[in-house]
Amino acid sequence: MNFFGTDGIRGTYGSTLKDSTAFLLGKSLALLGDCPIIVIARDTRLSGDNLFTALAQGVYSGGGNVINLGILPTNAVGHFVRKFGGDYGVMITASHNKPTDNGLKVFDRYGVKLCPSKQTAVSRMMDSLKNERAVAERIYEPVFYDIENIYADDVVKTVRCKLPFAKIAVDCCYGAGYRVAPLTLGKAGADVVAYCNQNVGANINVDCGATHTEFLAEKMKSNGCVLGFALDGDADRLAVFEGSEQVSNNRVFYAYAKYLKEKGKLHGDAVCGTVLTNGGVELALARLGIKLLRSAVGDANVFNKMVEESLNFGGEESGHYLLCDYATSSDAVVNALVLCKIFFEKGSLLKYTAECCDKPYASASIPITHANQRLATDKSLSATAGRITELYPSCRVVLRRSGTENAVRAYLEGEQATEAMSAVVATFAQCKPDQKV
Repeated sequence: MNFFGTDGIRGTYGSTLKDSTAFLLGKSLALLGDCPIIVIARDTRLSGDNLFTALAQGVYSGGGNVINLGILPTNAVGHFVRKFGGDYGVMITASHNKPTDNGLKVFDRYGVKLCPSKQTAVSRMMDSLKNERAVAERIYEPVFYDIENIYADDVVKTVRCKLPFAKIAVDCCYGAGYRVAPLTLGKAGADVVAYCNQNVGANINVDCGATHTEFLAEKMKSNGCVLGFALDGDADRLAVFEGSEQVSNNRVFYAYAKYLKEKGKLHGDAVCGTVLTNGGVELALARLGIKLLRSAVGDANVFNKMVEESLNFGGEESGHYLLCDYATSSDAVVNALVLCKIFFEKGSLLKYTAECCDKPYASASIPITHANQRLATDKSLSATAGRITELYPSCRVVLRRSGTENAVRAYLEGEQATEAMSAVVATFAQCKPDQKV
């Protein structure tokens, strides 16, 4: 049994993700090492404390040791695994998902999310221990002293960012960056205006943050900030505003690539996107002499492709950006600081990226139901994509099953994208449980 999806283990807490899962993961990681050190952080979700206790019990029962980072962004786990000489790291989070969800993202000793072969090894160990249970007692593992200041100082030093005194907004979405994001921007020299910067796990990602940018968009109309950043629950996604106008994620991706190219720091004159990266970005990059490579969706897949091709920048349209000169996974705080550098060196981000224009596209998330579940297999999705391509040959069609939710993600690009999307949605809506596909 493979416990891992696109980005770790994830589900609805108490239903598809239980404390027993965290216990099995902790014990498995401990047994796969020799008295290993497991570095653990979490976001603000209400279930995070229970999952931490179960995870730590698993680690201790397997002979390992725990370092508790408390509430910090996902990339902080990878950072401190390396800094502290840990063997594994675990981030307890469901990222951008609703507050009732939670998950477990696992890092190796290099601060990198587990590769498929390591995921398989961990899953097999978890499966072999499935009848074991945690004891009913709490674990009190104090948070590493002053860890937020340590991380903020490390980030500012790594990015080498000293900002002129300017008003910058950050929507922390009541998540993992609620304290460290404003702290880091402030240490870099900004006059920070922070929103949703409280430890209120019941509100994480609710009508705020990187997946609900309407909240920050409204605030940016009157707060006098030159830049605004919105994070998601575990602070690995980033949405960007310049004044009251949002800079699209594709143009943010392009800004990083263009800046690195101009600075002579872009390895191989190439970057890595995904199958969802808009063709307009590819054209704009090509005009700069930059090649776009594509991976499957998921920042771990992007990272693996970057390693294969010796690249130092990649990202996803979702707002994940991997700047590997600074971090081993996407970190919205790191990425925001780098964008601040670009803004204060180059001027308006909107003008800097004006030549990057999206091709027409349409996207949708289609719930998987009992009626259409047969269409959600890899084979059936490939067949459906083929039929849509035959009907709309000018469109690029991507159909995939989500790794974080029970849904099919559809992305279509081209002049007929909207019309083609209607055909895709209709296909899933008309499917009956006994229909052969």
